[in-house]
Amino acid sequence: MKKVTHLGPAGTYTEMAARAFGGDAELIPLPSVAEVIDTVIRNDADMAVCAFENSIAGTVSIETIDLLLNPHFPLNIYGEVVLDISHMLIARDQLDLDTINTVFSHPSALAQCRQSLQSLVPQANQIELLSTTAAVEAAMANGASAAIAGDLAAREFGAYILAREIGDEKHNATRFLVLSKDKTTSTGDDKTTLVFNTIDAESAGSLVNVLEIFAKRGINLTRIESRPTRRQLGTYIFSVDVQGHQSDENVAQALEEMEMKTSWVNVLGSYARWK
Repeated sequence: MKKVTHLGPAGTYTEMAARAFGGDAELIPLPSVAEVIDTVIRNDADMAVCAFENSIAGTVSIETIDLLLNPHFPLNIYGEVVLDISHMLIARDQLDLDTINTVFSHPSALAQCRQSLQSLVPQANQIELLSTTAAVEAAMANGASAAIAGDLAAREFGAYILAREIGDEKHNATRFLVLSKDKTTSTGDDKTTLVFNTIDAESAGSLVNVLEIFAKRGINLTRIESRPTRRQLGTYIFSVDVQGHQSDENVAQALEEMEMKTSWVNVLGSYARWK
């Protein structure tokens, strides 16, 4: 049986994504993204599922993206899962909303419910925790508090759902990456994720020179993101998703040309697009 690690404890959205991808795999909840990934690197699990980006709040886990940007990252992106996110206001007891003094949740969930919280519980302090399930645990220990989480977490703890669908935007989805030492073959409907650094960040058009490699081959970029190199202010590492598999002829040619226009490039993986 495959072993799949995910950010825990039980009841997180990441667990839901792990179940959606792993089927009957053994799920292993761990307290941090670093531990989730390290367990696979040590061969103690087969795959790791990590939240990556949200349709409203953007990057969900800075820790995840920073680990992926390492040019020597040892795992491959083996797949992706896209989940519709439905946030609930959850509490230990059936509380009146005006008695709630604190709301706990993951920073992304709080950001995605900012307007609703201002309307529902304007008096409540907002406290960030490492996961939505940790938020429910905190709310269960404090009778005057609530948490933002999914209905799976509410069922796990036997908590009350005080308000449903409290996200500010109704079309809320989070993309999760599945990391493994294994690689995939082309399915005909794939994405490839890669990271790179331009040769000369101070040279005009250095990023455009890289991106036009894909444009001239008709390869669509579906995501681009930058993160600081941590070496010098104003220098960045770039991460992009492109349509196609790295074994496809046009993508393979683009990657070969990138070698000449970047200081380094690392293909994190090619994988089937989530349907």
